[in-house]
Amino acid sequence: MLLTIFFTFLSVVTDAQGLKGNKNRDNVVKDYFTGRDTAVVTLINDPRLDTLIYRHIQSRAKMGGLRGYRIQVYFGSGRQARKEANEAKARCISLFPTQKAHILYQTPFYKVRVGDFRTRNEAFVIFMKIKKEFPQAYPVNDIIVFPEL
Repeated sequence: MLLTIFFTFLSVVTDAQGLKGNKNRDNVVKDYFTGRDTAVVTLINDPRLDTLIYRHIQSRAKMGGLRGYRIQVYFGSGRQARKEANEAKARCISLFPTQKAHILYQTPFYKVRVGDFRTRNEAFVIFMKIKKEFPQAYPVNDIIVFPEL
């Protein structure tokens, strides 16, 4: 008995949301594939929200990438640092051809970093492989290049 009352009530509620008795047909269109009436929802938002979204996009574009992780395999300064950094980069490219190697110069230091990882876990998988060839390597926070789609 209770189950019958529940299903009767459920059918009344779902029919109340249907389009059959809808007097205002402005927001109803005919679905091309099924032939059924379909409601159209129009969202009206505050223009300030669009401004905030635009500012966020612009700030990300100025940053030059995303916050992510790379694995630093070389860090040095001195007369031979540039040459050593180029050698470390070449070695990374030959050992790990699927990963990009980047040389950064932050006065007076040269750094070689490998990869563009969105999460620390992604970086850790490759880090375990790199650690065998570069024992001094470690993951670092960095601005990474936008991933290719």
